Amino acid sequence: MRIALRELTSPKAGSQAEQAQTKESFSHQWAEITEGAHLLGDSAFEATMLELISKYTDFPKTWFPGKRVLDAGCGMGRWSYAFVKLGANVTAVDQSGSGVGHLNKLLANESRFKAQQADLLNLLPFGREYDLVWCYGVTHHTGNTRLATENVAACVKPGGRIMLMIYGEPQKMHEFTEINTYVEHRRVTENLSFADKEKYLSARYPKELVHGFFDAISPKINDLHRFGEIETWLKGWGFTNVRRTLDNRNIHLVADLPARDIPETDGVCQ
Repeated sequence: MRIALRELTSPKAGSQAEQAQTKESFSHQWAEITEGAHLLGDSAFEATMLELISKYTDFPKTWFPGKRVLDAGCGMGRWSYAFVKLGANVTAVDQSGSGVGHLNKLLANESRFKAQQADLLNLLPFGREYDLVWCYGVTHHTGNTRLATENVAACVKPGGRIMLMIYGEPQKMHEFTEINTYVEHRRVTENLSFADKEKYLSARYPKELVHGFFDAISPKINDLHRFGEIETWLKGWGFTNVRRTLDNRNIHLVADLPARDIPETDGVCQ
């Protein structure tokens, strides 16, 4: 019933005020909270990021040199940076000017990289041209996960692959506990400024965890989904071999677009 209701209401999901607050929250996060666990600068993350990409995409590291990769919703660019290190030709987009600006400085000397601002709720300004479209932890923050995911998927070329990470509904006891923790923090901090939310989290968690908790509690829009729901979308758009690549509450999945019977497009993604 929740899935059916979401399908019926998705064209109007996420009020403009909620969408604006969510965008502002991430812009603040990318500009002001630049250090933490699982970010560039975290030695443990940097030591494993290439292997993580290989695991999440179900491609060996040797596959990436020369391939065209779209990082849809790049944030500060940790994954774009890793794709460049793997030898890919990377295009990155994000709604946040601070995120794109940070990444352009980080990879200023890389000829195989470009970044620009774009909103995933609109058609992206590319053709169906990417060997891999990577969208990690983004579309569930838009207010219309299905539409944003469809716009991203429209940039996979025939014979290409999409990798998505989308927040999943809790099923196990510890997962409900995790969600309840986020909900409680959201209630307490709902009317605080972004800076005061940082202070609130800093008083309760080590510095390296503040970025992750801010990501989880500050945006107004944090939609949860089920694997079967996303699988149905992808199959409806012509993808096959939809499968999870990580056993986790959050849904890490890949899907392939067959090379046959898929028309090429000349303009923007459609």
